[in-house]
Amino acid sequence: MLRRTKMSCYLKLAVGSLFVGILAGCGNIAEKDRSSYTAQSSLSKIMEEPVTLTNTENYTTEYFVTGATVKRLNISVEIDASYAQLSLMEGDRVLVDNLDVPKNGNHNLNVLVDFKTPGRHTLTFVRRSNDIVINKVNFEDVSDLVLPNFTNASKQYQLETEVSYKYGGPAIGDIDADGDYDYVLNNHNHVPTQLVTYNGDSPVKLERLFDYPLDFHGSSVGDYDNDGDLDILVAQGGANGTNPTSYILLENEDQTFTNVSPQAGILTPARGRSPRWVDMDLDGDLDVALFNAPTPLSKGPVQYFFKNNGNGTFSQQRVAGLENAPGERVLVTDFNHDGIDDFVVFSPITLWQGNGDFSYTDVTATKLPTHLQGKSGYYAATDIDVNNDGLLDLYFAGSKTHYQLSRKSIDFNPKTKRLDIRDDGEIGTTAVTFAAENAIKLADLDLTYRQYNDGFAIFLGQDKKRTVINAKGFMPEQRPMEMRTAPSELTINPNDAKGWPEERKINGLYIGYLGNNQWQAEWVRDRNIYWKVSFSLTGLQDVDYDWKPNNRNVQDVLLVNRKDFFVENTTDWNIPLGGNHWGVTRADFNNDGWQDLFLYRYGFLAERVADLMLLNNGKGRFETLMTHGAIAKADNGHGDMGQAFDFNNDGRVDLLNGSEEEGAWYLYKNQTEAKNNYLLIDVNYSPVENIDPYSATVTVETRSGNTYQKRVGSAGEVHSQSLMDIVHFGLGNDTHITSATIRWRNGEEVTLQSLTANKLYTTD
Repeated sequence: MLRRTKMSCYLKLAVGSLFVGILAGCGNIAEKDRSSYTAQSSLSKIMEEPVTLTNTENYTTEYFVTGATVKRLNISVEIDASYAQLSLMEGDRVLVDNLDVPKNGNHNLNVLVDFKTPGRHTLTFVRRSNDIVINKVNFEDVSDLVLPNFTNASKQYQLETEVSYKYGGPAIGDIDADGDYDYVLNNHNHVPTQLVTYNGDSPVKLERLFDYPLDFHGSSVGDYDNDGDLDILVAQGGANGTNPTSYILLENEDQTFTNVSPQAGILTPARGRSPRWVDMDLDGDLDVALFNAPTPLSKGPVQYFFKNNGNGTFSQQRVAGLENAPGERVLVTDFNHDGIDDFVVFSPITLWQGNGDFSYTDVTATKLPTHLQGKSGYYAATDIDVNNDGLLDLYFAGSKTHYQLSRKSIDFNPKTKRLDIRDDGEIGTTAVTFAAENAIKLADLDLTYRQYNDGFAIFLGQDKKRTVINAKGFMPEQRPMEMRTAPSELTINPNDAKGWPEERKINGLYIGYLGNNQWQAEWVRDRNIYWKVSFSLTGLQDVDYDWKPNNRNVQDVLLVNRKDFFVENTTDWNIPLGGNHWGVTRADFNNDGWQDLFLYRYGFLAERVADLMLLNNGKGRFETLMTHGAIAKADNGHGDMGQAFDFNNDGRVDLLNGSEEEGAWYLYKNQTEAKNNYLLIDVNYSPVENIDPYSATVTVETRSGNTYQKRVGSAGEVHSQSLMDIVHFGLGNDTHITSATIRWRNGEEVTLQSLTANKLYTTD
């Protein structure tokens, strides 16, 4: 049972030292007394009694920071609802941004807090979604971890893109072969796929690869014709399976891109999702793997494969087992460390070990933990060597898709007085009651088209006064005529909506004022009319409903590679609880020699929240950081997917992030203080057989005895594949590199010796 109490002042006295915790409700302690305290916040007891955070009650207190200004907040909480979120504020500054409490019960949470300055800080704990009881709080000093710091450099480099739906992240590669990275931006259906070319420290060049919008999905970059520049493979959808289409292969000739799919022989229609370049038969050239969504009437293979004939054409091949693997997302990796590419297909997760002869063996039963076999809910993945043992571990981001979210999702922000609803458009009725003292405003109506053309009106009060507002979710030709000139929002006064109708059968949104500041709303669907019905109401004081809301929390999973099998170490490595993470990418963001993670959070229905950076402390644990700066606060979209890469070759890994639905693309520049060292190795084509860099491995050994290994490819995958062949290594305090050995997938090797840190070396 939740208890609401007032926290009391607590001051703990110990022999030989004094401890200062949070000073709550006690007034100010004289500065002359405070200065005499030796604060040891890692041992300080913060509170004596639990405190309850409610819709109307936050908790504000004072905390005196001594020692390290970066601390780990450890907090024990309890909820008796499906989920909640907890924030920590200092004035308008967000220290912790909606930390997820994923389910009913007691939970121990932790997150890094960067106070930046010592001394007195006024802190406010705030909850969202449901009440939270805070049982215990304490801060621990964190003094041996460099916190990465990013700034939004999109305007600086003129990367200013339209608001668009995204599709599983960008594809990164040196597309113009000038020694730095370019990228393909994958939008969905309103903005065609875009190419961004970077040339030194000047603004980027942004162009559309197509003159018209189509149902575009993922992309991949690779040099299939071995002419030294990267070609682009783009997936198209299939109109929900009713009109399957072929992938588009864009041949790159001096930055002129030509659709050569017909003459190349890639013509098989599909519900395209995830194209991949893979040397499936180890003959030196890149073959094609196409991972798709099944069509409703499909009786043949779901996944398609094409062998590179070496003359600019491809021949379709059957691959037993793999061609019927469920899942439309895939990670290309080498999980058994034999130099042959493997596939991790999801969701559900299946593991396919490459044999080097265009065949693959399903090793799911022997390598994947039993409790994960057949389990869905993971829609992004990356390979990462968390413990620097040379074996690639796997991280899976857990989430719910658009369609899964469009079922009874609800957010209410008491600060802005805004209610957001996202429900499915399938047959049924859903209702809420709410309190509002004055007029309310209806806006952001979104009705995702599903071949239904009879409209969705607003009915006010007992008399069901009919009105119409314009809605999103339609292509121009699909939008009902009466919506086309209607306003996009509606202000509703209590007198406009008096009473509640007994009969509510016509499709639409019913809103009624019941008196005494009480209102009711109900949305009615008499058949499957839309893929989604969503809207917002503002001006509300409180909201109530009697249905079970959609809990968007899905637990991420970390699998540590034990060579012959994977073991789940999610808890041991302190992976955050819950969340709804649409993407994951990895890099050593602070150059300390340990690979970190960046998680893209979906957030609220109409509010962006900070994405999560998981910093590898080198001691078998990740620390969660929210105040990294890689966030566009004014963006109204959702975390989708991105890639970590060093776009300007300065040795600090940057981020290219996509913000889904109501968001744009953003380039975040890493400006972390250079306390640690780095090394960049530009892996070119092999010196003898001219093998492209895909799947090459780079092994670095330092004079101090450290060994690091990385593989050329993506830094995380959903629907797209990157070729990041300028390989970045964080070195920590190491300054001298004994050797860097590059091994291409055909076995060729080149070793560079006696290298100096903080430089870029090439294999030419």
